[in-house]
Amino acid sequence: MVRIGVVGDIHGNYSGLRKVVEEAGMVAQWLFTGDGYREITRLEAEFGVSIAGVAGNCDFFTEFPGEQRLQLGNYRILLTHGHIYGVKQGLTRLALAGQSQGAALVVFGHTHLPFDDCWNNVRLFNPGSLSVERSAGRPSYGLIELSETGIKCQLCRI
Repeated sequence: MVRIGVVGDIHGNYSGLRKVVEEAGMVAQWLFTGDGYREITRLEAEFGVSIAGVAGNCDFFTEFPGEQRLQLGNYRILLTHGHIYGVKQGLTRLALAGQSQGAALVVFGHTHLPFDDCWNNVRLFNPGSLSVERSAGRPSYGLIELSETGIKCQLCRI
């Protein structure tokens, strides 16, 4: 089993990000869905965690690419912020991109809304936002477990 932590749309909430890392416990990999590059690089330096990330539409100076294709365990994952797929208008383009790239899981952000659903055998997962002002309710993050029996996603609130 591979355990993955997912954060995104941090928008300055570094204390919330630190709390997530402490709450989540041991994870093999952190995924960052964009918008909070300064906070994520600070976390990487402070905690020495492994982070695969993408640039969000508010990450103007970043070393992260616009999207990444990852192979974790037996699963291909598409990691993107989502703005290039117009996710605030709908998820069809995003799901089609995941399907065309052979991804079992598409992890995205940008909408600030937690989301977990399947579309034609592609799992779409958004951890929501760590920004207090921009989150729906309380700030949120995600945990993913990849095993031989499937993908289990969990949305968590801080």
